[in-house]
Amino acid sequence: MKSTNPDAGSDLTPQVERLLSVLLEQATDHAMLLFGVDERVLWASPGAETILGRSCEELVGVAAADMFLQEDVELGIPEQEFEIARSRGSAEDDRWSQRPDGSRFWATGLAYALRDRGGEIIGYGKIIQNRTDWKLRQETIVNRLRAVTDLDAHKNTLIATLAHELRNPLAPLMNATSMLREGMPADYPIRLIERQVDFIQRLVDDLLEATRASAGKLELKRERLLLQDVITAAVETVRPLLERHLHKIDLLATPGPIFVNADTIRLQQVFSNLLSNAAKYTHDGGNIWVRATTEDTDAVVRIEDNGIGIAPDMLLHIFELFAQVRTPATPDGGLGIGLSLVKELVNLHGGSVQANSDGIGKGSVFIVRLPLAQT
Repeated sequence: MKSTNPDAGSDLTPQVERLLSVLLEQATDHAMLLFGVDERVLWASPGAETILGRSCEELVGVAAADMFLQEDVELGIPEQEFEIARSRGSAEDDRWSQRPDGSRFWATGLAYALRDRGGEIIGYGKIIQNRTDWKLRQETIVNRLRAVTDLDAHKNTLIATLAHELRNPLAPLMNATSMLREGMPADYPIRLIERQVDFIQRLVDDLLEATRASAGKLELKRERLLLQDVITAAVETVRPLLERHLHKIDLLATPGPIFVNADTIRLQQVFSNLLSNAAKYTHDGGNIWVRATTEDTDAVVRIEDNGIGIAPDMLLHIFELFAQVRTPATPDGGLGIGLSLVKELVNLHGGSVQANSDGIGKGSVFIVRLPLAQT
């Protein structure tokens, strides 16, 4: 076979020319480009049209920098690639690229500096492959690893939180048993034991309720209810907590009777949890406002407070199971079950709940939407 070196003055054999032509036609998963010393395209293989989204004719004269994302151009990436190719002979480049129609693809490229026998650069060659499939698989694996890591961290936080919450009643229970052993009248120690057992019972019940609700295992016993009556009952449930913290609660005037088809116990649980949350995160002597209205086909209940507020990043996770709001003013953020249970119960009723806050120290608003009962 004759030499293929152009400087040797010989041409490619017909067989090699034919093979090269077939290779270029069939290698559509690669784009092969030749650039002049001005870094503009002189020639492009047929595969360039598939990968780069431009015909071979359209590519001729296009600057290499025009094939990069604008942010990469601003960082000087195209110039850096050719500089590396000039200094090392070749340069690898893997990054997102964009076609003229706006679609993006992950391009793996290899650029060569082409020199004559005297060592002078006469142009550049580049091979580009679309490896978006590989990049997406890689990102999927990374995301899964991150999710596993987050889940493990979440599990450790849960265990630590549960241990903390379940440890809290132990000291009072130990004190109560010591009092009984020392012969103290049983009335006070028994009340102390009952309070702590009640705390543990409520903690376990809330945890079971939240996990059952998230698994879709709760059944509702719906009936036509006057929403104002449910809210009033919820307020009475948490009134001892409100009075202990000297909170002022205002039940704002409503436009008339509002009826919903709901489970009385579950819906009361929704509003008592939201009111307890407002009381817990509002400084002593603070204000809580409750208002029920209608909007189109929905009943809307707003529970607002002038408490510690919610940080913007926490708003995204406030309804997640075991999500906790901790601030210097409330170092014990609780177990993070109540709001998760609220969301699950509201969803079961075909409604929605959202939290709003202008930030730390600026109070918060929880808005519950429920379908109105059909007349």
